[in-house]
Amino acid sequence: MSFLIFRPQAKCLSSVQAFENAGIDAIACGLIDTQLDQLAIQALPQKISQVVAETLIIVTSTVAAEQCVLYQALWPTQIQFFAVGQSTADILTHAGLTVIVPSEARSEGLLSLPQLTKVTNKQIIIVKGYGGRELLAETLSERGAIVREWALYKRVSLPTPFCTRQWHTEQIQCILATSGEGIDAAFKHYAANWLKTKLWIVVSQRTAEIAQQHGITQVHISDNASDQALIHSAKRTLDGF
Repeated sequence: MSFLIFRPQAKCLSSVQAFENAGIDAIACGLIDTQLDQLAIQALPQKISQVVAETLIIVTSTVAAEQCVLYQALWPTQIQFFAVGQSTADILTHAGLTVIVPSEARSEGLLSLPQLTKVTNKQIIIVKGYGGRELLAETLSERGAIVREWALYKRVSLPTPFCTRQWHTEQIQCILATSGEGIDAAFKHYAANWLKTKLWIVVSQRTAEIAQQHGITQVHISDNASDQALIHSAKRTLDGF
């Protein structure tokens, strides 16, 4: 029996390798991919040059981090970066930027950090893709911060799924999905009746709610979207939770 992982195409091969290294058979299926907004990327150097000292920068993904580090020399020195997860943090740290990453790698983890609790009149920039992370902006604004969102890319559905190998529904023990867009795309490509019979592992309360809206009744929430967290949840599934 195998685990089926729905996540962006660029991360499919690395996820399958991580699962195999952990002794778990997995098939990854890319139903969506990321596409940079070239106009937003072109505007990025000018935007960075206008950032004032002591602004807090929240980077929500590896894609966003990769764009930030292209212009690392332009960022003011008194800037504190925050990363949603460790993979994102690693990209920023490798470029010499100072990064804080929460132990809980999701929006809720960031919002629980003391540095983001008392933020009245603080300038905060969230570097992200289009859509998603609404909780971050809404909560920080409610806490009195002056929040700006820099959307640099969008998620697009692939016309044909990219799968790391051929598979049949009978093989699949459990489905993992790392985004709401991935869940929506799954229901466009595969039979809803089959999808709704499986146990799903998702990465947040928001994605759990999206799964439930599609009629999925067996849903567990992983600690976050990292391969390590997904593997831990998969092992718990094998052990019967």
